[in-house]
Amino acid sequence: MYIKEFYVANFKAFQAVHIHLNKSLNIFTGINNSGKTTVLEALALWHECFSKLIMQAGRSVSNYRKGQWVLGNTQVKYFPFEQINSVRCPTFEDLFYQRDRRHHIELTAVFENETKEILPITFIIGESGMNYKIELNQFTRYDFDKFNQFFQYLPNPIGFFYASPIAAIQQVEPFATQPQVSDAIINRSSVSVLRNRLYALYHNPDNTIFQRFLDNLSYVLYDNKNRIQLFTKSDIQKDTNVVFNAILNSQDTEKDIALLGSGTLQIIEILLNLFHSDNKGKDMNIILLDEPDSHIHRDIQVRLMQVLNNFEKDNQIFITTHNEALIRSADIANLFHLEPKPKGTYQNMGFAHLQKVGSRFSGIYPTTLKPIISSLGSASGLDFINAIEADTLLFVEGEDDARAFDILFRQQIKPKKYAFWVMGGVSKVLEHILHYRTVLSNVKNQKTLWEKSALIIDRDFLNDTHHMSLPGAIQAKIGLKTYIADAYTFESTLLTDLPKFARLLAKWLETKNAQVNSGGLGLVEAYSARGIAKTPFWLHNDFIEKTCYQYQNTREKLNTILEHKFINANDIQLNTLVRTHIQSCIDSEQYFKLMNKEDVQWIVNETISSTGIVFNTETDFIELMYAVDKSLWFSAWDFLNVI
Repeated sequence: MYIKEFYVANFKAFQAVHIHLNKSLNIFTGINNSGKTTVLEALALWHECFSKLIMQAGRSVSNYRKGQWVLGNTQVKYFPFEQINSVRCPTFEDLFYQRDRRHHIELTAVFENETKEILPITFIIGESGMNYKIELNQFTRYDFDKFNQFFQYLPNPIGFFYASPIAAIQQVEPFATQPQVSDAIINRSSVSVLRNRLYALYHNPDNTIFQRFLDNLSYVLYDNKNRIQLFTKSDIQKDTNVVFNAILNSQDTEKDIALLGSGTLQIIEILLNLFHSDNKGKDMNIILLDEPDSHIHRDIQVRLMQVLNNFEKDNQIFITTHNEALIRSADIANLFHLEPKPKGTYQNMGFAHLQKVGSRFSGIYPTTLKPIISSLGSASGLDFINAIEADTLLFVEGEDDARAFDILFRQQIKPKKYAFWVMGGVSKVLEHILHYRTVLSNVKNQKTLWEKSALIIDRDFLNDTHHMSLPGAIQAKIGLKTYIADAYTFESTLLTDLPKFARLLAKWLETKNAQVNSGGLGLVEAYSARGIAKTPFWLHNDFIEKTCYQYQNTREKLNTILEHKFINANDIQLNTLVRTHIQSCIDSEQYFKLMNKEDVQWIVNETISSTGIVFNTETDFIELMYAVDKSLWFSAWDFLNVI
């Protein structure tokens, strides 16, 4: 179970903000005063409303039955200002957007369970004197029936943990009861009961849980190169205060944990939320971490993100940060970038795509992270850092290639981090690639940039033999993994599977409010008509001579790279080779090996002419890529899955 959507209205800096959340990890970034902490406080207030109102019905009324768990009644809705502890506000007016108490606060959490059932729960918060007035919004008897079936662990189905940055802990910590510990966590004073939480974990009936806690702690702090030990001799039955000591490594002496560094204490505090002794017997846990990267080294942040991802089951984690290192170490699908504005709808940055820079752009393409990190005041050189930290650096011919590949890579089960180097055409690729090898072979982050680079180029005029052998030849000679699609250009790969292309077009047309049955598009007929119409052009001497010239130009550049061991045909042989290739494509009706993006545009427009919509490959091809899902993946793109 998790909160699928969260809506906040008239609360602090938010007038109306709607957030589509991830099931596990949600990281909120943005400049100061963009609302990062406000999101956490709104979630905390929603949960406190739930906790304050939950009660068992003593009798049946119109909306619920006796014995059911309900969220308040007409008598239970007023709470003194000082009794609501999840939000820190000096005055009551500060709770409301623009400090206007005339407009009530609305907090809606939309839950989704394992069977994809949806349950929205909305609390309306107003004021009555100096009291909170909290009410459940619009629940019918059907809703309460569903509510009691939806949650399995009523009246306390949601574990809740809120941790703020800490630099130190108090020198003396009295033993506290479990309710006192829970209150401290909700009130963002969890650091005041850190030893109590360790004590509860240390004495957990499951004697493996504390060791697993130490395992994770040692990994995050030391990458398992050292082993931290935490232990206590305190006894809650005999002692007033709880004492915990630590040994950081085999050479260290025993010391009170108050003497540990702020970074170590911060990691202990964060991991306690994942290993809390009250985690069992809950439908889900909400874990709020306000700037957990404070006092933490960059490498530790990376390992911390890995551990947090390992606890995604039944834990929905919310993090605020403006730390560049933590942002870079996170999966982009976990990031939410908040703007300093009162209204908006947010999705994770995994839905963001590379933006168009310019048709003549060349160089390292700006990633989707650039707007985030630039807004945080990052220095120049950002794009090169992205290339260094990427899993793979891809050399591509043009800007549209980078944007299309970026979209398609999102279909992978576990997407990698890619950076794109736009070269500006295959001629530029072959002309400059050796220079890049010299430079990138000396830039290293675990691997050299060259070792994690790959090249994707269009097939263009290559015949089948050269198309199949060229990638292996380049990789063998200069160590650059190379991929060439089957079609003349990447746009032309859409013509390799016409039934699938028809379904993709139909889906795209739906976004234009043009309902067309994919089976009636006439795409096959348009494809054949274009191939037949262009056959004389492709077989004309002028086209063949032009293609031979391109072949010759490519041959010269390839010979520099491959030391004259590729395409050794003389000009007469080359002319025959080109003619044979063109005729073979025509005879087999594999026109996609000869068709360019202008041909794709003609075929699409001929097919959809009845809709009144005009397709332009320069602008609409990327829109088509947005419509791709796993059912509309072309086998001609399978090479992308192995990069």
